[in-house]
This record gives sequence, C-alpha cells and structure tokens, in this order.
Amino acid sequence: MSLIERLTRATLCLHLAPHGLHGVLRRAGRPVSDSTFHLPIANPDASWEVALAALRGWLEQHNEKKLPLAVSLASRWCAMLMVPWSGALLDAASAQRFLHSQFAAVYGDGARAWRLAADDAPYGKPRLACGTDAGLLQGVQDAAAAHGRRLLSIEPIAGPAWRSIAAGKPAAFALVEAGRLLLATTGGGRITGLHSQSCGAAWSDELDRAWRRWNLRAPQLDAIEQVALLDLSGEPQDALPARFQPVAVASAAHLIREAAWA
Repeated sequence: MSLIERLTRATLCLHLAPHGLHGVLRRAGRPVSDSTFHLPIANPDASWEVALAALRGWLEQHNEKKLPLAVSLASRWCAMLMVPWSGALLDAASAQRFLHSQFAAVYGDGARAWRLAADDAPYGKPRLACGTDAGLLQGVQDAAAAHGRRLLSIEPIAGPAWRSIAAGKPAAFALVEAGRLLLATTGGGRITGLHSQSCGAAWSDELDRAWRRWNLRAPQLDAIEQVALLDLSGEPQDALPARFQPVAVASAAHLIREAAWA
C-alpha cells in the first residue's frame, strides 16, 4: 500500500447495541472530526433482530459512500469464555468441535447453534473465545454485502475495549454497558481471565460486589489494586469504588481500531 493510500484510507466504525447504533469515521487510524453519530433504537426486549433491522435501515439511508465497515457487537449478544488449551485447537475442524463442547458445557445445548471464534494465544495457553448467534453474524454480513460494503471485522466490544487501553498495561479492566458488566484480568498483552454478568442502572455498587464475588474464585485478584473502567452504560454514577479508575471514552465506536476477530 502506498503512502497516499495509507493517509487517505477510511473506515466506518460501527457499534451495534440493543438500544443504539453508534458510529464514527476513522481516517488513517484517527477519528474524523464531527463524524460521530448515534441512532437510538426502540428495543425494549433487547432483541438483536430489531437492532439488525435498524442497522439495515441506516445503511440504506447512508449509502452514498461505499466505505468499508468495522463492526463491534454489544456484550449482551456475545458469550465470552476462557477455554483451556487443547491440541484440538491446532486444526480448524477439531477446534470448532472442541469450542462447541466447551460452550455447551457452560451455556447448554443452545450454544451448538452459535458461531464460535477464539483468539490466537501462545501454544499451551488458555484462549479467549466468543460465541454469537449465527443469525446475527450472517445478518450483519448480508447487510454489508447488500450495500456493496466491505466488512473488515465483526467482534465483541470487549476486544476493542481492551485494545484501546492495552498500551497502559492495566492488570485488569471493567467494561460496563447498559444491563451488562464484564471484568477481565490481563497479562502479556492479552485478556487472561474474565467474569461477565447482568447489572442494573445503579451499577457502581454491583461492580464492587461482582469483583469481590469473582475474588472468591480467583484469590490472585487480591494483588490488583487498580482496575481501568470503561463506561458505555449511559448511566452516570454518583460515586465509584476507589479500586476502579475511569477511562474517558467518546463512544463505543471510538474504541474500534485495528481488527482482531474476523
């Protein structure tokens, strides 16, 4: 790729959540001034079908430029799991069977209809895996294709959230979305452990309780004094537990940089 191509390359970054579609244009890796948008979605049941229809409608109305898309999905629709190392992960076919068995053990037989992917951890190390309804992923792919858009990536928002703060090497981070919170430990440039659960609008108290409950299963958390906090909930809190240090986030779409999950 030439220097001119690198400087002019643009990507439309989209984040699809139950109650909104967020977007920002990135050119040469940087957000373009005044390109941010937010489309509210009336979706009381948090259905991905309703959100997907909103995405299709937005693409239909904004189809003048065929910019490539990078899409992240709300954690509500992405089941995350740390899976143990297995030699089965070295082959694509056996890796899918292994991942489906791991997800089915935790989430039930319904997980066998999900599309699964795992990160590329070092040999012998546990891997971070994600399971998403195949219909949702196919729907996003079809929506992009219907409007001549190249789809660079679809991934859970946890990926962009981590990459946005990875340079600071936090030992752990918390990601809060509307109705959902995720806690993760990190090391060696990747996520090494996680805990995910639902939460209410007054999530600050639940955040600390969730950390303490996780600590009962993972005593090594005692050594972590500070946790980076990314708040995408849209619900400001009066006070936060001292352990959690807020990181400024313009929007969920702004977290998307390079792609890690295709």
